[in-house]
Amino acid sequence: MKKLIAVSLLLAGLIACTPRQQDINTTSSTSYLSRLNTTHTISLDSIRYFIRTGLVQTENQTVWDSVITTYYTGQDRLLWLNSNGRRQVDSLLYWLDNAHRHGLDAEIFSKTRIEKEIKHLEQLAFDEGKSINHSLAVLEYTLTRAYMRYACGMSYGFISPHRLLNNMEVDDDIKYANVLVNGKRKMKTLYQIPLKSCSREYAEQVFADLQAAKSAEVLRRVQPASTFYTLMQQEMDRFRPLADATFEPIPDMGDALVKEGESHPAIPLIARRLLITGEYKPETADTVNTVLTAELLAAVNKFRVSNRLPEDNSIGSFTVRFLNNPMSYYLDRIRVNLERERWQYAMDKGKKYVFVNTAAFMLKAVNEVADSIVEMRICCGTARNKTPLLASKIFYIELNPYWNVPQNIIKKEIIPAYRRDTAYFAKHRMKVYDSAGNQVNLHDVKWSNYARGVPFTVKQDNREGNSLGRIIFRFPNTFAVYLHDTPVRSAFLRTNRAVSHGCVRLERALDFAFFLLDKPDPVLEDRIRVAMSLRAQSDEGKRVTQKQGYKDLEFYNLKEHIPLFLDYQTMYLSADGVLTYCEDTYKYDKALLDATRVDE
Repeated sequence: MKKLIAVSLLLAGLIACTPRQQDINTTSSTSYLSRLNTTHTISLDSIRYFIRTGLVQTENQTVWDSVITTYYTGQDRLLWLNSNGRRQVDSLLYWLDNAHRHGLDAEIFSKTRIEKEIKHLEQLAFDEGKSINHSLAVLEYTLTRAYMRYACGMSYGFISPHRLLNNMEVDDDIKYANVLVNGKRKMKTLYQIPLKSCSREYAEQVFADLQAAKSAEVLRRVQPASTFYTLMQQEMDRFRPLADATFEPIPDMGDALVKEGESHPAIPLIARRLLITGEYKPETADTVNTVLTAELLAAVNKFRVSNRLPEDNSIGSFTVRFLNNPMSYYLDRIRVNLERERWQYAMDKGKKYVFVNTAAFMLKAVNEVADSIVEMRICCGTARNKTPLLASKIFYIELNPYWNVPQNIIKKEIIPAYRRDTAYFAKHRMKVYDSAGNQVNLHDVKWSNYARGVPFTVKQDNREGNSLGRIIFRFPNTFAVYLHDTPVRSAFLRTNRAVSHGCVRLERALDFAFFLLDKPDPVLEDRIRVAMSLRAQSDEGKRVTQKQGYKDLEFYNLKEHIPLFLDYQTMYLSADGVLTYCEDTYKYDKALLDATRVDE
């Protein structure tokens, strides 16, 4: 509050020292301050000179930097040091003071520098060799830059996931072994979701609002307000006071599984840990008793739900590993996902869309018109074979697909497996074809000759046992990944479901197929069921599929192409509104967190 008062007094004093209706933009060297001390002579020409000198030394890294430079190199009027400035400065400082609620360090807006210049002006005490005009110039320019960075960043995000994530990993595909980009090995493309960005037009509009003394309105307007964002802010409010909270680490429990009513030395430590974050709220805080009570087990299960762990009637080392995460673990999750939520997809979601969260291993298919959500577990790529993050549109459904095995899987997995077991291809119902489409006798191929490339196609027969299951959902992408069924169901019971080569396996593929249809169609739904060796359910469906000469449905083109987003968020908002934390399986969070903490 003192800082706001200081700004107010400064502006009021400057205005008072000039003729009525004037402000610093028209202040002359005959002001009262100039008569007291020449160091304090206010000269608009000097202020403009210092701003323009500083602009020469500043690179135009963003469109809003360019807008600022264009204005101050061509205009005379100052934007903050005038009779309207008090309200605008107060508003900006208010939002900078609350930057932590957005997971941001206020120093990316040069808050300390702003406060320093305000203090200099309040005390009329400047750094050696500096004058009041230099301080006013720094304050004017820094306020403008903080405002523009805040407004544009809150609208579109402060960092670029394309630049960061697409420079994380070297592409280890053999065909890129000798490919250099700017003298470096080719990097993997991990993020390919088109995002909206701060355009020149948007930056100019935000700047025009500042010129019109409407910056306070802009700063209110750019506050993200989605349900997901608001809930994460509430979590930030809950965890920030706990930032320095510590607890005694809970030792590994080995193979022990402690059930209700049983005793274990780790129980008091678990109770103390859950007291900190509020899952455990006993009437009397007993952190000495070594017996697992029903109340404490309920608190553990509440903790599990918030960390995407399965509820259980016992406690073991797996849960203890998560309980030992420090408070910074949660604060970092919130910070990075607030930034992700500020990004705006360039492709319109429309009223019906599919969102896949590869960090949470969950899919949500949303139909806003029907007010319905289909939610299910998924399996996605391993840490080595990450599912790429992309935006596309699902355009057709294929039943009983053949699997054309990708070359990298042939080279890295299938050939080594065949060398260990010559019956591998037969067991997995795979056939090998040459470039002309002719089937090849496996025993005639010298696989050791093809370490760098295989001139053959490997295809797995369709239907039962096919790795793609009985149904696949196609969408254009450069990675050859899809959403599909799977014959392996056990993986859906795992907490960490990063098990595939990059494609997304669906827990309930049939339900997903029905969601994609333009409208309920019992006959079409039954045709899909029958193609998957399931029974038709409607009378008309039974009649159609039991006709003599009936052929199974092979594919279906969707009348409406459905927007699909494969993304990665280490916090997840379930269909029933529960906010949970996810593990950072792909290790993307650190790169994004480091970028949000970088100074200007």
